[in-house]
Amino acid sequence: MSYAVFPPIGIARIGNSATDFFVGPERPDSLGVEPLPDGTEREVESTKDAQHRVKRQAARFQVFEVDAAGLERPAVLPDGASVRWTVRLVNKKDAVVRPGSPPSQPTRPVLAAGAEDRVIDSGNVSVDAVGAASLDGTYRSTPVHLGDVRVDASQRLLVLGGTGRAASPTNAPIGGSFYNNPGWFDDLSDGPVSAEVVLEDGTVHAAEPAWVIVAPPDFAPGCGGVVTLYDVLLQVGVDLGQVVVPAPPNFWRDVQPMIHRASTLQWVTNDATWPLVSTDWAALSDPSPSAATLRAENAEFVRSAEALLHQTELRDWQRQCLSAWEAGDFDPTPPGEADSSAQLTRAALDGTVGQGFFPGIEAGIIVTDPQLYLQPFQFRFDHAAVKAGDLTALMALPWQADFLKCNSGWWPAQRPDVAPQAGGARPPWLRPSMNHARLVRDVMRLGVITPVAGSDSQVEVGRDPTL
Repeated sequence: MSYAVFPPIGIARIGNSATDFFVGPERPDSLGVEPLPDGTEREVESTKDAQHRVKRQAARFQVFEVDAAGLERPAVLPDGASVRWTVRLVNKKDAVVRPGSPPSQPTRPVLAAGAEDRVIDSGNVSVDAVGAASLDGTYRSTPVHLGDVRVDASQRLLVLGGTGRAASPTNAPIGGSFYNNPGWFDDLSDGPVSAEVVLEDGTVHAAEPAWVIVAPPDFAPGCGGVVTLYDVLLQVGVDLGQVVVPAPPNFWRDVQPMIHRASTLQWVTNDATWPLVSTDWAALSDPSPSAATLRAENAEFVRSAEALLHQTELRDWQRQCLSAWEAGDFDPTPPGEADSSAQLTRAALDGTVGQGFFPGIEAGIIVTDPQLYLQPFQFRFDHAAVKAGDLTALMALPWQADFLKCNSGWWPAQRPDVAPQAGGARPPWLRPSMNHARLVRDVMRLGVITPVAGSDSQVEVGRDPTL
């Protein structure tokens, strides 16, 4: 018996709410859950709190046991056993050698000479039982809070990121670039998550570790990128020859998510294509010739993302499944529920964008480097190949600068182009017009495009009315 931490890659998001947070998606079609004081949970209805502040999204990790056949299931620990968790978060954006624009190929960050004091490093922080701890570092002697960790009653670990702080202790100017603003820091980060199962007699079993990425807020959590980091990383496994593309594909597992995510873009862009995407799942899952025209139309809608969204490229496995579905060569049977470990893995990564790596939202093009992953491929980073802070090091500095410049067709599923209102109006999401300095100050006051209960529509909620 061995142990492993799931999901292998967790996604946390910063927020400025003083008290409220939620756990990120752990199953399909979920925005996440909010833990309640009585120990229960409920689906999150809004990612803004009552004061119009952004709730932090926690990444939740748990230990699974792995039997000799490789089957994974949530660990059932012996009486008296406990889990000791260790987390390290690092932000080294202003400490590495940064090119003039985001790299177009996977690039390992290199620390700039004399920039050690610009590495914001929490160090290794350990918690166990129902414990909690703060993850803090410094930037040129300025204290920076990168996040918090806490352990729940089920010995699962919650990692929460920072509060959305971005600043320059030396009052360096901002605004010359969407990508590089030297002398600035923000509180995004990434790093390893490890767990040890400690038995009552003191015996320690180390679990296969995971990684956490602390990303910007998702201002349209009910919308999805046509290509997600799950899709991108799955292609890495395919290219390594360690993941086999299903043939024929299953409509519900391999095709429907692409179509569904494409359909949601109608709520965050004004492009005329996305409202045309069908969500008639009964017809779309019909392999007969009578549905051939509908399949062909919608396959083309999905493919059009490559032309309509900047630097978007469907992965080969997506194209293969899409073409087979269009031809009627697919399995229309709803698959059984995925193993919980596989579900956690996919749900975390499907809530991200895997497109527009210029530089991206959660992590950049570095994640396409196959040498970063343990083999056989299981979406798990090799901690000997990746250093804390590597995945976010070459992202925009600060992240708000990219949110200002990339305002049309870049990542509308995270940074909306428009903000639909209950009355039907569709003003720009970013309003009024702002410069870099003001967006740094006010971005958390902007609204979140949120699904309307009992409806397929989405509207802006949580916008600070004084903005």
